[in-house]
Amino acid sequence: MSAGQNRRALGEGLTRAAEALASGSDELRLHDAVLHVAQSLGATTVAVVSLTGEPEALQMVADSDEERTAAEAEALLASPVVREALVTREVVVATRAGEPPDFVAAFPILEGRKARGVLLTLFEGDDAPAAGSLRDEVVLCGKAAAALVAVSLPAGKAVDRSGQKTKRVTLTDVTRERRLRAIERYRAFIDSASDGMVVVDGAASVLYMNRAAENVTGYARKGLEGKSLTQIVPEGQRSMLERLVAQAVKERPVDNFDLEIITTSSDQITVSVASIGILSEYGAAIFAFRDVTLARGLEVELRRTTEFLERILNSAVDGIIAADLKGTIILFNAGAERICGYHASDVIGKMSVKDLYPPRVAQEIMRLLRSSRRGGEGRLEPVRRDLKSATGELIPVSISAALVFDDAGREIATVGIFSDLRERLRMEDRLAKAQEKLAVSEKQTVAIELAGAAAHELNQPLTSIMGYTQMLLRKLEVDSPQQRALETILSESERMAAIVRQLGSVTRYETKTYVGGAQILDLGRSSGGAETDE
Repeated sequence: MSAGQNRRALGEGLTRAAEALASGSDELRLHDAVLHVAQSLGATTVAVVSLTGEPEALQMVADSDEERTAAEAEALLASPVVREALVTREVVVATRAGEPPDFVAAFPILEGRKARGVLLTLFEGDDAPAAGSLRDEVVLCGKAAAALVAVSLPAGKAVDRSGQKTKRVTLTDVTRERRLRAIERYRAFIDSASDGMVVVDGAASVLYMNRAAENVTGYARKGLEGKSLTQIVPEGQRSMLERLVAQAVKERPVDNFDLEIITTSSDQITVSVASIGILSEYGAAIFAFRDVTLARGLEVELRRTTEFLERILNSAVDGIIAADLKGTIILFNAGAERICGYHASDVIGKMSVKDLYPPRVAQEIMRLLRSSRRGGEGRLEPVRRDLKSATGELIPVSISAALVFDDAGREIATVGIFSDLRERLRMEDRLAKAQEKLAVSEKQTVAIELAGAAAHELNQPLTSIMGYTQMLLRKLEVDSPQQRALETILSESERMAAIVRQLGSVTRYETKTYVGGAQILDLGRSSGGAETDE
């Protein structure tokens, strides 16, 4: 601790000692004062020794050590430093034998030039300074404390450790008196608060409560004073309340917490509790609370509604993405995760919706939303666009979108619904290919049927032509000029008969290029035979 901090601690201790001496009964204020002096000096104990009316007779009128026996008190009174301080009217320090040695300092209590007693301080343990090494600020503080005690030193009674001559004032009595004075000091503040306030000690016993607390709990102040606050709390929260009370009394921070309270009408309400630590030095704590039963009920309902809506959104097959007017994503459902490949926690509040589109697509969609062309202003009917996935893949989607307005008609957000078209496009592609195959199959069937019909219909006329041609050739003379013509007719008829046989053998649809790039049936390949001449 720095010198400045030491001086501040000594000053605060003296201030508290002066406040204690200024209030309460003689015995209580002296006991209260020596406690503060001991704390500020860092002494193990502090005692006030007073000269009685009898010559050379001493009595201990205040002692911060409640465990000191009568024999130990007599030994202190017989200490040479006490007599020396009374005689010399100077500060006397000495070391008492022991391991480690104790250190004693006696500060004379003066009235004018006359010594009325001694403020006796005892430093024990490893932290005790060596004799003669007492810091100047500690000496000054001890002298000031002795001067304060001199003003308030009664002619009265000694601390009687046998309990026969005077009533013993215990540390508990002192603490209780100080606490009551502190509560009285803050009573106006507590009573004027609109929130319920209850003052409790370290055991959670109620010391005081204001009118607002009575209204919230239904309990009268007198009905709860001296009783544990835990008796109006459900059993499951009692240990938690006791732990937080003990924490608050020790001036440790306590976060605001909710507490269930059972009222006098047996209703269970929820209160939000805050700890106020202004009484912690007096072994007490103030808890301020307000009824939040309705608010917590609304929060529960809102949470359930929100969870229900989230389940609905996440059960949708389509991706649903919402963004504020700056483009920051505020909603990203499971469908959007599935389509884009991002996790919602990596996107919400961290990414701009513009990052999900190829360049300038987001601006185009906003223009369409604000125009009246595709669904009206503020709405966008489904359009085909691409989204950019986490891997950079462009995903074809059907997008419908809308602007979200507040009650005043101001734009506050945008929401888009995205249908993944990849599977649909794959199905369309497969369907197109199937249709192409079907068309080819239909053509093949028609060609085969047509070829069969043509072969059947042409076979009989050709047979007749060939027969009559052969008859004419047999009737003609050898050198007849018509012989060559009939032989040509017979040859071409036989060729046509071969073509008709091929038509009758067509089993598949094969084409070849003809004049002008047209495609015609390839009889040779379609019938499994050789290709015919044109």
